Amino acid sequence: MSEPPPPEQVLVLLRCRATDAGHGFGLRGGDILIGLDGAPWRGSAVTLQAQILRAGKDCALSFQRGAAVFTILCGRADLGQWRRVAPPEGLAPVPPCPESLRNWEIMADRRDMHDVFASVPTVLALVAPPLWLAQTRLWAGLALFAAAVALSMPVGWPLVACIWLAAGLHLWRDGAAHQRVALQMQGFRRVAIIAARSEADAAMIWQRLVPEAKFRFAPPRPVQMAPSELG
Repeated sequence: MSEPPPPEQVLVLLRCRATDAGHGFGLRGGDILIGLDGAPWRGSAVTLQAQILRAGKDCALSFQRGAAVFTILCGRADLGQWRRVAPPEGLAPVPPCPESLRNWEIMADRRDMHDVFASVPTVLALVAPPLWLAQTRLWAGLALFAAAVALSMPVGWPLVACIWLAAGLHLWRDGAAHQRVALQMQGFRRVAIIAARSEADAAMIWQRLVPEAKFRFAPPRPVQMAPSELG
């Protein structure tokens, strides 16, 4: 007579200290790992690490916190202290992981005002540095780029092209670091990393985790009026 299969278990972060890798992603004790690359995950932490190593790239790790679900792109499994437990009631389905998924850094200041930027700049930073600098509101960098181009124009277009190329390569490599430093100088600190397809999606996912979170430069929400006020 064959033995019954072992009971199904899920991985839960028992603890995530400030020195653990998961702390930089904003993970907390109690977060439940529900999926890997869009498929349910029921293995151990050891097999999770082995699977990530076999993939040879960042994998999409999907977590559930309360009723909210979020994903991070990560190349390691040692995010904190794991524990295998029986799946709790109300376990959410694993979200899909499209190719366009990328990490976004969530920053917050002391007033709980939030901002968000991509952990890896878009190709716009490489091909059109001034547009990317304007889009990311790095005004000091944009002013420096404009001054360098203006000073090089009397020399000739080859020098302008070299400055353009050098700026693009620099921002493609270090643009996210410039955004991080600029926000830190304004009193912001990183509170989480969320994988999403766009800035708007990242903000929406974070607001599911922190409903009171407000983002700078976000469009105002429509005011809900009572039927009596509509006349």
